[in-house]
Amino acid sequence: MKDNKKILVVSNGHGEDIISSNLIKSLFENSKSEKFEIDVFPFVGEGKDFNGLDVNKIGPTVKLPSGGFARNSVSNLWQDLKAGLLSNTFRQIKILRKAKNLYESTIVVGDVYILLLTGFFKGGNIIFLPTAKSEYIDGHYKMEKNIMKKYASLVLPRDMKTKDDLIQYGINAEFYGNLMMDCFEIKDLDFQLKDESTKIGILPGSRKEAYDNMIDFMKVIEELEKIETSHFDFLTAVAGGFSIDLLKSKVTDTSWEIEECDQDYTKLKLYSPKGNKIIHIIFNGFGDVLDQAKLFLGMAGTANEQAVGMGKPVITFPGTGAQFDYEFAADQKRLLGDGVKLMDRKFKNIAYGLIELLEDDKEYRKRSEAGKKRMGDRGAVKVVSMRILDF
Repeated sequence: MKDNKKILVVSNGHGEDIISSNLIKSLFENSKSEKFEIDVFPFVGEGKDFNGLDVNKIGPTVKLPSGGFARNSVSNLWQDLKAGLLSNTFRQIKILRKAKNLYESTIVVGDVYILLLTGFFKGGNIIFLPTAKSEYIDGHYKMEKNIMKKYASLVLPRDMKTKDDLIQYGINAEFYGNLMMDCFEIKDLDFQLKDESTKIGILPGSRKEAYDNMIDFMKVIEELEKIETSHFDFLTAVAGGFSIDLLKSKVTDTSWEIEECDQDYTKLKLYSPKGNKIIHIIFNGFGDVLDQAKLFLGMAGTANEQAVGMGKPVITFPGTGAQFDYEFAADQKRLLGDGVKLMDRKFKNIAYGLIELLEDDKEYRKRSEAGKKRMGDRGAVKVVSMRILDF
């Protein structure tokens, strides 16, 4: 890559923004004497993950009701249309057109839709990181592969199986690992828990449905309390925009007790009706929750994948919101294989399933190894950043 040039990073989703921001950090760290500027263009949401980076944020940042899942249902699409989806898209296209010839390279992180818009309206040298599809699920359609072949100079998919399929189609594809596994930090935090307690992680997701998901998890724990009397600590890693007040308003209608905390990372504790199950609401400690919990209850996208990649099996079940419906959960199960245990939405059965997985060492090891194999080792971000710098 030549000196004093500009790079544009386009992403379309919360998980994609996280991947992009970590890739940008690595580009700066590994650039040595090369000088370049980076602009970021978040297509979905407000792009908060880029805050604090030495980048310029361009384009309208609009938070739409579906949170980037307009194509999941007619209802989601209709809500986004009423909130200005079309006008926002036209503004984004206008900015892409103006960006022609301004950047030496463009890095697109997301699905083929965002690659098509970037390639058609902006063009130029595009490095594409497809995050939305994998050959473990349905794979890319012929039309999508044609778009990659036409607009992407280099494609860096999320797994080896997808890379092999793209190469067979004549696409310039390479695989160095899944960047999601480098998008968290383990800080060796002390959450002040009892050594003898069983630690289970909870991943409620990052969108507005996370609060209803938390209530579902609490119902599972209530069932667990009826069949298991030993002490459990549930560690819930939440994003920076998570509202304690909104969660408290939801919990108020339950039989759980709420305790506000003044600890460095734990801001709230929720005590189950009998008091021997505690949910710790933890800010800025996601990596340590992944590290310390033995397994997870999860209704998240990227976070579920990262937990599985750490060798921590994830028990999932369909939620009631726009993101984690049955179709999404089933696709994630196919993507992550035995790293995920997908169950029906029956809270008592889920509680029994959790106990069985904790007590069956052979089954636990099988699921742990399967998850790590699907996601790959950590360290891909540095390798990919070096490849981009040399491209």
